[in-house]
Amino acid sequence: MIKKFAYSLLFILLFLLFRCGETNYILIEETPQILDGFFGFRWTTPMSIVDSEFPKLTGAQAQSNLNRYNTSNFSNAYFLGELTSLCRFGFSERGLSSIKIIFDTNYMNFEEEFYKLKEKLSAIYGEPREYPGIIDYPTLPEYLVRYTWIESRLDITLNLDYTFEINAYSFSPMLGGFFNTK
Repeated sequence: MIKKFAYSLLFILLFLLFRCGETNYILIEETPQILDGFFGFRWTTPMSIVDSEFPKLTGAQAQSNLNRYNTSNFSNAYFLGELTSLCRFGFSERGLSSIKIIFDTNYMNFEEEFYKLKEKLSAIYGEPREYPGIIDYPTLPEYLVRYTWIESRLDITLNLDYTFEINAYSFSPMLGGFFNTK
């Protein structure tokens, strides 16, 4: 009886040692293909892992006063070598679903920084589509210019106040949410 228990215990320990591990939520590359994830995380990454690992990976500071039940916010992270003002991670019941990265600039330095980051994204994801802001008198346009990649799953937008933002999604805003349905 004791031998049978010992063999069973040994089998269970070996199974635990060589089991198929937990899902790897952290990507190796800083800028992976958009279908896998973005900013170092897979699209299915739970909020708790982003909250604990993002400051370790980038040196970012948590901005918990901006958090809601489905968002995590960080400041002072680097993306493609550029210092961000705010990084907002959005979550759904499946995990990470969107990322917004905001860069504060002004009318004197926005052009250099915006187009430098656009070129870095173009080197990774290919040539973007350009959408100029449409002026519909008497209302102001929503943005000055916007560039998108991969069915608008990734975009960079220059806002009217000269800040610009990068948005990445686990789904296609143009085609709907058929990506990452597993």
